[in-house]
Amino acid sequence: MRQLNSTALNQLVQTIFMAAGATNTDAAQIADILVANHLAGHDSHGILRIPEYLQSIKDGEINPLASPEVIQDTPTSAVVKGNWSFGQVVGNFATDIAIEKALEVGVCAVSVVQASHTGRLAVFTERAAAKGVVMFMTIGTVDRPMTAPYGGAAPLLGTNPIAITLPNQDGPHVTLDFATSAIAAGKIKVAKAKHEALPPNCLVDKNGNPSTDPNDFFDGGFMLPFGGHKGYALAVMAELMSGPLVGSENFPAVTQRSGIFIFALKASLFQPMEQYNQALQKSINKFKAIPPAKGFDEVLLPGEPEAKTFQKRIQEGIQIPQDTWDAVKKAAMTVGVDIDAITPA
Repeated sequence: MRQLNSTALNQLVQTIFMAAGATNTDAAQIADILVANHLAGHDSHGILRIPEYLQSIKDGEINPLASPEVIQDTPTSAVVKGNWSFGQVVGNFATDIAIEKALEVGVCAVSVVQASHTGRLAVFTERAAAKGVVMFMTIGTVDRPMTAPYGGAAPLLGTNPIAITLPNQDGPHVTLDFATSAIAAGKIKVAKAKHEALPPNCLVDKNGNPSTDPNDFFDGGFMLPFGGHKGYALAVMAELMSGPLVGSENFPAVTQRSGIFIFALKASLFQPMEQYNQALQKSINKFKAIPPAKGFDEVLLPGEPEAKTFQKRIQEGIQIPQDTWDAVKKAAMTVGVDIDAITPA
């Protein structure tokens, strides 16, 4: 197990991606997002992803010098073509367009196509919340199918995440962000790196037998939707909104991938921001006033666990499992970076 503070980890990530051909600006964006995911407690979307991204560059799936562009624009909408740049860079670009338009005219819908893996969506929806904008974001299948439809015996969907954030001026933003599969694929990778079992009812092996062994996922197994038919229905909506709705199939090289759908509206659309925030606090206080059930310390709002983890990890640092560190080291060496040599012992 290795432990680094957020500054050292950020610099490490920047160094790797600049060596892989990214611009300084893009490398900084990628590092900021991967480290933010660690600070929020979602190690599944942190440096564990570096080997995957470096391999995607090698395979031509990510163009480290590409830049996203707007190819269709109206006062309330945009189509963003990522040109297979880094997903984090494209995600920031599209989010900022949605924020700007929402603040100017009230609402905005954005279609994103040709984007690589973005990682945790809450990074983008909370970026909007910081500007006083409510944001909804969803992605469908972005690589190989890995989740079976409800009642199905073979995978068809991705993890198909959904994220929504409401701005909170007096505390952590209220953020929903989850995969519609019973577990995120990245969390299976984390469990594998830590040699831990998965929770039950998340995974089946290649023969369709229930499994808690993360290795079965990488040997042809697949995930199940969370909540049975309800999670499956959300996954279908994510698939259709980020596929047929955004028009991702109309662009070359988007085979077996879907786009991203973003909807944004300014929080002061229906009433002044001060009144909105007062009403929000009133609602939040109702939740916080509920006494905790046995085994719980308090009732938490969505987004609060991440905020608490952020404060803890800023102070104590970020732990990296040795298997993850070794995998990142091996991948970084392919671009000439020895991570042991550039990080504190």
